[in-house]
Amino acid sequence: MHENLFECNTVTLNYMEYPNQNPAILLLHGATSHWQSFLPVIPELTQHFHVYALDFRGHGQSQRMEGAYTLSDYLNDAYVFIKECIKEHVIVMGHSLGGMIGIMLAANYPELVNNLILIDTPLTLRPLQRLASAQVEQANLLIQSLRFSQFFPGLPIPEGLRQCDPEMLFAMINQFDKTFGQYKEHELFPKVTCPVLLIRGGLERGSLISDSDLDGALKLLPDLSHVQLPHVGHSPIRQDKEAVLNVLENFLNYKK
Repeated sequence: MHENLFECNTVTLNYMEYPNQNPAILLLHGATSHWQSFLPVIPELTQHFHVYALDFRGHGQSQRMEGAYTLSDYLNDAYVFIKECIKEHVIVMGHSLGGMIGIMLAANYPELVNNLILIDTPLTLRPLQRLASAQVEQANLLIQSLRFSQFFPGLPIPEGLRQCDPEMLFAMINQFDKTFGQYKEHELFPKVTCPVLLIRGGLERGSLISDSDLDGALKLLPDLSHVQLPHVGHSPIRQDKEAVLNVLENFLNYKK
C-alpha cells in the first residue's frame, strides 16, 4: 500500500493504491474527510480487489483549488483519474459526497462503472440543505479557524479537517446552489444502469437518508438494493466495519 500523486489537468491529486491482479475498486471519501476514512475496511478489500482511494481536491494531501469546488469539478477529477490512472472499468464505493460523485460517474460514464456502492449517501439535496442552513454560524467559525490554522498550528482542529481547504468548506456552506446544483436525482438516477448497493444508518443516529428519499430512489434507480444498519449513523464504516464488510461480501460475491 503506497501513496502517489496524479496530475489531473490543472490539479494534483493524492491517492492510495494497493496493487494486485484483482478487479479495481475506487474508494471516494466524504466531505471534509480523506482517503484514510476507509482504513477500517481496506485490509479486507485488498484481499479481493486492486484498491485505489482518492483524496478529492481541497481534501487530504490533494491540491487546493480556490474557486473550483463544485460537484462537476470533483466528477471531472474522478473521471480523468479512472481513464488515465486506473485505465479500466471499476467498482466505485463512495461515502456521502463520494457516493454522490459515484452516482454522477455511473450516470454520465456507464461504461466505466461496473458496480456502485453508496455509504449513507444523500439521495436528494434536502438533508444537505437542512444541514447547511442549520450550521452556517458554526461552519463559518470553523472556516475562520482553518484559515488561521496555517499561522497557528497549535489550534485544536482534527487532522482530517486541518488538511481541508477552508475555501472548499466555504463553498459547500455559503455557495450551496453553485456547489451542489449539478446533483439532480430525477435526471441522474434513471441513467444509472449498473447494480447499486445502498448501505444506510439509522435516522435517529444521524443518517442522511429518510424513508421517503429511499422510496423515491427505488422508483428511479433500475437496479438498487439497500441495507439498513439501524445501530450506526452517517459513518457506518467507522462505526461497524464488520457489518459493512458482511454486506459488501454478499453484494460483490466474494468470501472473507
